[in-house]
Amino acid sequence: MGGLIRHSNGDPILAFVGKGVEPSVLAMELLAIHRGVALCLDKGYHNISIRSDSKLAVDIITGTFSYPWNVYVLKCQICSLLNHLTHLEVKHVWRELNQSADFVASNDSGDVESILYPRDFPEDLMRLIHDDIDRKTYFRPP
Repeated sequence: MGGLIRHSNGDPILAFVGKGVEPSVLAMELLAIHRGVALCLDKGYHNISIRSDSKLAVDIITGTFSYPWNVYVLKCQICSLLNHLTHLEVKHVWRELNQSADFVASNDSGDVESILYPRDFPEDLMRLIHDDIDRKTYFRPP
């Protein structure tokens, strides 16, 4: 699992990547959201926007979908963190708009979590981030 924390203008603050023991993709998506929110709070950010390409994870967090029992504890932990925020936006984004977070999540961190700062980002990741900042248009094949 992994994610990217950015300023509102799109500039990166940090990226995180780690291994999870959860058996489902949904649980890993929620685990990444949990970790991202926890890191934001640790850094003093209380006005955040969560963007995920998992529509189901977004619907579970916003309460528009009843969650499966196996993610109940994780959903409760996320909600507990969200209570510490002054402003929250939760949005589903298409996979193409989440390429930088997917890039981070695909890196092997071994058995420990890694936190990377922009000066340590690979060139390919920075290119994806700049494409997002520049509002690059993506076309989905028919």
